[in-house]
Amino acid sequence: MSIPDPREYRALGYMIDGTPFFLRAVREWDREVLRDLFERSSQQSRYFRYFENKNSLSDKELDYYTRLDFEHHAALAAEAPEEDGIIAVGRYIEIQPLTEPRRAEVAFLVRDDYQGKGVATQLLKHLTRIARDNNIVEFEAEMLPSNRKMIEVFDHSGYEMKRSREPDSVRVVFPIHDERIPF
Repeated sequence: MSIPDPREYRALGYMIDGTPFFLRAVREWDREVLRDLFERSSQQSRYFRYFENKNSLSDKELDYYTRLDFEHHAALAAEAPEEDGIIAVGRYIEIQPLTEPRRAEVAFLVRDDYQGKGVATQLLKHLTRIARDNNIVEFEAEMLPSNRKMIEVFDHSGYEMKRSREPDSVRVVFPIHDERIPF
């Protein structure tokens, strides 16, 4: 099933406990809410996401994170109904666009108080839908070995993972074309 315009993507997701939240496309005007998500995340969560001690997002980074074509680079934000701002963001960025097989790196930042509640899992499934429509056939992710929560997201996603251990990271690669994986 094709998505009419992924730049207008909207969906309803549910946390493990049944709490609903909204998923929507990240837009250019989301610069400040992305900055807020980053600033409300712990230093450990930032380190797990960026592999460095990072204290802020530059204007250049915010431009990159919000100026999306939703083909080679797509991002979804998760919003809890009672919150102001966003509780998580997930994105994919195509690696070497238009080479075969088409593969994209996927990454997430989930606010600490929402980690372990299924938000990243829902973001992964919806990003997969957008990527499939763009003929991307594989996702890959790189994580620090100590980032157990994110490793579990991939382990429990239902996709068949190829995992490799690098000196300082864990890398997973998995095909996303399996239509049996439900949304």
